[in-house]
Amino acid sequence: MLELKGLKKLFKGISVLNGVDISIQQGTKIGLSGGNGTGKSTLLNIATGFLTPEEGAIILNGDNITHFEAWKFARLGVKRTFQKVRFNEALILKEQLHTSDAIIKRNLDMLKDAGLIDYLYAFPNEVPLPILRKVEVIRALLERPRYLFLDEPSAGMAATDLHDFGEFLKEHLDADISLVVVEHRLELMKKIDANIIELRDGKLDNGNIIA
Repeated sequence: MLELKGLKKLFKGISVLNGVDISIQQGTKIGLSGGNGTGKSTLLNIATGFLTPEEGAIILNGDNITHFEAWKFARLGVKRTFQKVRFNEALILKEQLHTSDAIIKRNLDMLKDAGLIDYLYAFPNEVPLPILRKVEVIRALLERPRYLFLDEPSAGMAATDLHDFGEFLKEHLDADISLVVVEHRLELMKKIDANIIELRDGKLDNGNIIA
C-alpha cells in the first residue's frame, strides 16, 4: 500500500496542498480531478519523489520514503509520466524504451496495440503525439511498476485518440498495478473505470467519489 499522509505544500508562502490524505491499495484505479491550480500535479510530484512536502509523509508498505530521491521511488516500483512527453530527440524510440530485445519481444502484443511497431526505428519528431503518449506508458510498464501515476496523459489528443488510449490502458494494465490519473477529461477516467475524486482548496473533497 502507498499512503500519502497529511501532505502540506507551500509555494512562496501560498498553500497549495493543505493536509491531503489518501491510501492507494493494490490494483486501485483513481482519477484525480480539479480545476487549474488546485494542486493536482503538485500532489503527483510529491507522490513520486519529485517534490518534498513541508509536512506529511509518504509511506510505502510501512516504510517512510518521504525524503527519498525520485529515482529511488522508481526503483521501488513507483513510476510516472509527465504532462509534456519527454524524449531524447537524438535517439530512436526503441532505444528510449531502456530495455532489452528479449523484453521487447515478450511484449510485442502491447507494442502492436499501441501502434508502435512501425515507429520503433523512428525519432520522436517523426511520431504522432498519441503514440508518444502510449510509449511513455509502455516505458513505465516494461519495468513492472506497482504504482503508476499519469499526469494529464490525454493532453493534445482528439476524442478518437482519447478513446483508443483508454482502450489501450484497460487492455494492458495488469490487475495488480495501482493507477492514479491526473486528468481534466473525465471521459478518460470513466473509460478505465477509475474512482474519480476531486482536489479542491488543497484538500481532497472528503475523498468522495464524484463519478
